[in-house]
Amino acid sequence: MSDMTPIVNPILRGFHPDPSWMWHDGRAWLVTSSFGLVPGLPIHTSTDLAHWQREGAAIDEEMAKKLFLAYIDSDDHGVFAPSIRMIGDAMVIVSTVVRVNEQRALENGADPAQIEAMHNANGNFALVSHDHGHSWEGPHWINGARGNDPDVFIDTDGTSWWVCSHQSDNPQWRFQSDIVIRRLNLDTWSLEGPEHVLWHGALEGATWAESPHILRHDGQYYLLAAEAGTERHHAQTVARSRELIAMYEGNPRNPILTHRHLGERFPVQNVGHCDLLQDNDGRWWGVCLGSRIVDGYSFMGREPMVFPVTWEHDWPVFAPGSGLVPHVVNTDDGGYSPVSTGTSETTVTDTPTESWHTTTVSDDNIIQLPWQHGWQWAKVDTVDFSVILNPVAANEARIQQDRNRYAALVADCERGIIQAIIHDAKNADELIYEGTLDANTDYVIRLNGTTIEFRKESHNSAYKQASATDMPNTTMADLPAALTIRRGSQQSFNITAGGWPVLHANSKAPTGSELFATHDATFLSTESAGGYVGCLAGIR
Repeated sequence: MSDMTPIVNPILRGFHPDPSWMWHDGRAWLVTSSFGLVPGLPIHTSTDLAHWQREGAAIDEEMAKKLFLAYIDSDDHGVFAPSIRMIGDAMVIVSTVVRVNEQRALENGADPAQIEAMHNANGNFALVSHDHGHSWEGPHWINGARGNDPDVFIDTDGTSWWVCSHQSDNPQWRFQSDIVIRRLNLDTWSLEGPEHVLWHGALEGATWAESPHILRHDGQYYLLAAEAGTERHHAQTVARSRELIAMYEGNPRNPILTHRHLGERFPVQNVGHCDLLQDNDGRWWGVCLGSRIVDGYSFMGREPMVFPVTWEHDWPVFAPGSGLVPHVVNTDDGGYSPVSTGTSETTVTDTPTESWHTTTVSDDNIIQLPWQHGWQWAKVDTVDFSVILNPVAANEARIQQDRNRYAALVADCERGIIQAIIHDAKNADELIYEGTLDANTDYVIRLNGTTIEFRKESHNSAYKQASATDMPNTTMADLPAALTIRRGSQQSFNITAGGWPVLHANSKAPTGSELFATHDATFLSTESAGGYVGCLAGIR
């Protein structure tokens, strides 16, 4: 890598969970889970691991229909844990679509043969691109596949193998998993021969062993696996074998990466689900997921984070020197010396900021949810995040964790009222404010730390300037709804080990912004709502 810019974690902000990557054509190629979001399986590339560019997504609207994403019954179902690999001249992503309501899909005209193929594959599929990710063919359903979190491994003799995890056939404890391997016919995308169990994970009694990846290094096979679920006990482990088909030997130092021992106050939690690559300079790097938290709660979902890897005594060492995912990583020495250090919280000279950035989300970055028609969504990616409702152009704005948990502003132009609503899945809509609607006012939902703020202010100037420039002969009523968001600078008053700032709400608000209602936001957090997704902000 020629550019020596430090890597700042997370490398992508907002909901980008379950990262997998590879080095190809002088770049890192990274794919992340998308569950029910469309576009789905977003792909980003980087030549230096510090600057990332969105290349597109493997799932467009047509592919989403083929994967039946409109028929998942929960926002945290859908497309799980992909892996991205080069097989010959083809770029391949394998993944699993989880818990499609097959009966409802059939009732709405789905092809019975495709529903049966999905069912027989337990939702496991492959997507293939022959033009570096510009277009994708599939899904190729993997008949007879079990479990989830698949990967494809190509051995030195050219044989292809399907690797995944599923619940143990003969469990010794409640949540025991088998990590298994089986021959894969790439011509037919079918499994052949027997299934071989490779490992059950490092810790007896652990919840699941999952997200397996196999790599070969210095004549041995290495099996990566995450354990203990994607929450506070999450950890990464590794095992090895001199034979591909064998029971693997666990590293006596397992887990080789975790934050679970750092306590609930540490600002990055849930670390695990790792994948490795080697760059053009021969350096090894890992990527994992982690959750940034504020006051014990995470709203931004799981985000990808990069760390250096070395090899000692024929074992990989993750984040050498600290054992923690660092906030900032040097790249000029392969990440082996930290940019920021510290073993305890220390006061820094951070003060509240008056800097906010308001932007209209481009069409390329708009997200759709197949079960919420007419909405435009963006990922919440910072502690101070707002969505702006222009009541002439749109009639509702939300910040939501899922379809059953949201904070909303609803503009009723006919009745001339504006309402602030909380829906927390346990009760009916809770009306916390109702007032007279002013068509010359913007209304704002602001997620600020662990508080939802409802505000009003003069029409956003950036929106008005764009409207006048792009469509000078139109009125506001003629304009399509534009998803306008605002990010505030993060505040930190102390730094923890690994250089991570402890995040806080912003004590200030933009000039001219008037608060008219507030509500506790913790019901929008992953910790309260459960599941796996992060918050979205949107309008319709």
